[in-house]
Amino acid sequence: MSRIHITLHGSDRESMADLVRVHGVRVYPQTLKEKTEGFQVDAVVDEAVIRRLVDAGYEVDQHEDVDEAAQESLQQVGRGNRFAAQAAAVEEDER
Repeated sequence: MSRIHITLHGSDRESMADLVRVHGVRVYPQTLKEKTEGFQVDAVVDEAVIRRLVDAGYEVDQHEDVDEAAQESLQQVGRGNRFAAQAAAVEEDER
């Protein structure tokens, strides 16, 4: 089951509080923003939760599968520091 980074949009503070109280969503409180059309906050949830939130009237923007993004990031780290490799190649060329 994949976990997806989302941004949730609600009409008022009560709807944002209900994300936690009623729907059990663990939000990132530091991302709460008040907009002219309501409020928004980020969270990481699975697809079943997204469907429940949409059915409850929330607007949900899906960003990325966090597990896939983490795997991609780990692969990049595993490749080593590309800048160090480039610097070593330049030094080798200068010799």
